[in-house]
Amino acid sequence: MLQNNIGDLEADLQELIYLSFYKFAYQYIYFLIRDHATTEDIIQDAFIKIMKHGPNLHASNLRSWVKQVIRNTALDWLRKNKKVKYMFNEEYFNTAAHFQREPSDIENDVEHKLRNELLHQTINELKSEYRCLLWLYYMEEKSYKEICHELNLSEQVVAQRLARARKKLLQHFSRKWINQNT
Repeated sequence: MLQNNIGDLEADLQELIYLSFYKFAYQYIYFLIRDHATTEDIIQDAFIKIMKHGPNLHASNLRSWVKQVIRNTALDWLRKNKKVKYMFNEEYFNTAAHFQREPSDIENDVEHKLRNELLHQTINELKSEYRCLLWLYYMEEKSYKEICHELNLSEQVVAQRLARARKKLLQHFSRKWINQNT
């Protein structure tokens, strides 16, 4: 697809390439930068690089190469603008191992954060009864017996409702995750 330079491609083809990687690029860069306008600028810079250097690529490694260009462009912007504080919280600075991380580790961190945000959003959309059970069991780490006592329910009812809550959470989360990544 990228066998020609940017000037040789039709506008529709350029747009197709741009849109196919835009969502990943936006999520990754915005997570690091936390500024919409700057994120858009970095995305444009990355895609200009992609379109200019694409002819030297084999189709088999196109996706990973595009993601690497996006990552490197964002990290270059951070270094150039000395805004590394947006990328790491204080925990990262306290651990030297985080400075030796591979770009794929950073990508995994971004995906993990996005997944957690989506999970919290999905939990908040569940019925209050399900949210309460999930909170007590997973966040407060209470046993079934403790939950039964606190909510004045039988252990069988708690087990059944917790199973339903997990099932609903899985259904809603899976649907959202798939929609977000397509």
